[in-house]
This record gives sequence, structure tokens and C-alpha cells, in this order.
Amino acid sequence: MGLSITYAICVGIFAAIRLLNQDWMIGLLDVVLALFGLYVFVVVWQTRKTEFPALAMAIITVVGTIATIILKGPDQVYWAYPSVALVFYLLPTRQALVLWLISAAVILYLLIDLPTIKLVSIAMTLFITSFFCHVFSSKMHQQHARLRRAAHEDVLTQIKNRRAFNRDTELLESSTQPESAILFDLDHFKKVNDYFGHATGDRVLKQATEAVKAQLDHPELLYRIGGDEFAILCPGEDFNHAYQLAKDIHQQFNAGALHEEHGLTLSMAVSQKEYNESVREWLGRLDSALFKAKKSGRDCIIKAVRY
Repeated sequence: MGLSITYAICVGIFAAIRLLNQDWMIGLLDVVLALFGLYVFVVVWQTRKTEFPALAMAIITVVGTIATIILKGPDQVYWAYPSVALVFYLLPTRQALVLWLISAAVILYLLIDLPTIKLVSIAMTLFITSFFCHVFSSKMHQQHARLRRAAHEDVLTQIKNRRAFNRDTELLESSTQPESAILFDLDHFKKVNDYFGHATGDRVLKQATEAVKAQLDHPELLYRIGGDEFAILCPGEDFNHAYQLAKDIHQQFNAGALHEEHGLTLSMAVSQKEYNESVREWLGRLDSALFKAKKSGRDCIIKAVRY
């Protein structure tokens, strides 16, 4: 948003100057570019989505640069340098590289009649600028990817965490497909920590995670949402699918090593989101059902039915 409004203001200033100087063609071009920057600002502000506006702004920036060179001559090539930085800042590295290689080729073609030494100088400076922008973009996107993983991944079990669960369930708010979920925790896990220490407790949590993941076709839909409490999302699946999955997990867990070694079992709750129910109500119903499972003697599966 900040970038698009800054772009609109700066280009708008140039548009005003050129129109005052009766440089109508390039002035009108700058007006169009400034209005587009303002449009991008409004779209991002209203939708909070940036992927398509970023691509559109990158394209309009290089198109504007090329049009400026065509209308005002080779001396306008200096606009290519902020353009390359903007393209690599806005887009994923691979997209930015493809767009800029095409744009740079067009720009150099437009400058083909320049003296050789000047053309080579421009080509080399564009190449060096592009290279450093590419390196910076690669490092920036790698760092952003690491930060996103760290923000949405549980450090101990290396599955998604509560923040990721909240984000992913919010996306189901307006879904018209059946959406189901399973909530469960480890019965008597506190005894493991009390008797054997937290190091053993951490190992048990990792083993429990791996045991459940082995039962899932989509392990990325398993979340640790706190302590020994986990969730499984079943997007696009109805209650029967989720309930059968919960039964399979429950049965396999009770036949596994953690049950034999530590007497651990699972308390589980299963529910399907109703078409007229908010995500908050749905998850609240699921949480209440898990509480009921714990109070009913544990080691069971409760159907979270909406009354």
C-alpha cells in the first residue's frame, strides 16, 4: 500500500509538471500511471490481497518505462533503474526475472542506434543493477519463507501450530463445501512429564505426532494447538469421513508403542461445520465436545452435534 501510494504521488507530480509545460503525450501517460498506482492502493486496502496487484503494478511500471523511452527518447533510460528494483521487490524472484529480461531486451532494442560505447555502458549498468536486485530478491524471499514457516510451525513437533490453525480455519468461513475437523489430546500425558521429566515428555509428543501423521493422507492438515492438544482439518469432507478417520487413529494409537509403554490414550471430538454456522461457533462446539470426552472417562470419541 505504501509503495503504490508513493508511486502515485511521485508520478503524479511529474504528470502535473509535464501538463503545465504542455507536454501532453507524456503528461497524459504519467496521469494514467499515477491513477493506476492509486487504484492499486485502493484495491489492496479493501481486499488485503497483494499478489495480483503486485504483478499488475510491476507490469505497468515496465510498460510505462518503455513508453517513456519511446515518447521522449533514449535519455529517459534512467527510469529503467528504479523499474528493475521495483519489479524485483514486488514479485517472486522467478517471475521478476522473466518479466525484467523481456523488458530489458525491449529497452536495449529501443536504444540500438546509440553509439556503441554508450549502448554497452547502459547494457552493463543495467546488467549489474539487475544482478544485484536478483540477489537481493532471492535472499529477501528466502528469509520471508523462513519467517513464515517459523511463525506457523510448532518448534517441537515441526507440524503447524495454533496460529496456522486459526489462519486456515478462517479461510473456511464462507466455504460452501462440507468442512469437518477432529480435536484430540493425549490422556494422562501429565503423568509422563511428572514421572519421567520434560525431556521424555517432548519425545512422547514427537512420537505421538508421527503416529498420527502416519494415518493421514495429508499430514500438513495436522496441527499442535497447545500442550498435548492437536487438531486435524478435513477440508471438503463430511462428518462421516472425519469420524471414520478419528476411529482409525484411535484404534491404531491404542495398538501402538505409546499406549503399551506409558498407557497413553486419546480423547477425541469430531464435528462438521454447519452451513449457517460461523467458524468460531463450530470450533467452540468442537472444544466443548473434547471437554466432554475428558469428563466422560477419556479414551473415547465424542460426536460434536449441533442442537
